[in-house]
Amino acid sequence: MAKCPNCGRHLTIFNVSQFCPQCKVNMRFFNFEENFLREAKYAELSQAVVHCKIKNLKAAFIGSPLTIARLCVMLLPLLCLLLPAAKISVNLPFKPVNEPLNALGVYSMFSSGAVNLIMQLQRSSVYWQEFSSIYNAMFGFAAVAVFAVAVLLTSILCFLSCKNMQKITCAVSAAGILSCLFSYVLIIKAAKVAATAGIVDFEKSFGIFIVAAAFAVVFAVNFILSKKGIKVEYDEGMQERSAIYKKVKSGEVKIDALPQPVVQTEETRKIDEEIALEHEKLRIALEKKAAGSEETGENADG
Repeated sequence: MAKCPNCGRHLTIFNVSQFCPQCKVNMRFFNFEENFLREAKYAELSQAVVHCKIKNLKAAFIGSPLTIARLCVMLLPLLCLLLPAAKISVNLPFKPVNEPLNALGVYSMFSSGAVNLIMQLQRSSVYWQEFSSIYNAMFGFAAVAVFAVAVLLTSILCFLSCKNMQKITCAVSAAGILSCLFSYVLIIKAAKVAATAGIVDFEKSFGIFIVAAAFAVVFAVNFILSKKGIKVEYDEGMQERSAIYKKVKSGEVKIDALPQPVVQTEETRKIDEEIALEHEKLRIALEKKAAGSEETGENADG
């Protein structure tokens, strides 16, 4: 239930007037100047926060040729997953499998149920070793795909921290390279096992090396970027206002204790000078008007 801001009287739905029925104060304009100054301070600080975020966003994406290069290479690992890392052939009488070990091939095996078939056959007492090696190779390829997606996400979210996101992307890219090596070891093992069995054919291919090279390119670009850093140019006073806003939100600083404007800049100083100049013009005009009124009164008396 609403109450009067001056006397604290609780108001009912029948109190439709802007005047308090008890103290008769105008509730709509009560403490208007203080509230106006408070809102002006909040507007100044919140605008600075938005300004800093936009500057960080622009600097992280298009702030330099290196940041643009980062955007260009972030999709490389995912695109290279379309290249075949191996070729899987399972000679079954009713449901043969003949798919490349790449992104599209794995998707096709999932949608056709071939992955479930391989998982079931790896529990077979006869061919468990062959199908287990194929399943492990697919698992290693899936790990590479996870790190490729992680590189894309960390590159897209680079604006969250212009100092640390490059390092995180470097770490993810290095993990992607290691996962490529791990996947290649599993592919070699699967090819050796498949060579001794007649029901399974597993051929190595070059795709995993291209993916590793793509991870290396992403690592190199982000490593250079982390060493050089990203320079963000803020307008005067925006960083100070943003820092003060965080203190106000945490309760460390009271908004009413801050001056208006909160941070003095060249722009606010020019505005203050213009206001002072207008005040001076108004004062001179009032003095001339008063002097003219006195002369008119003296002439009338004469």
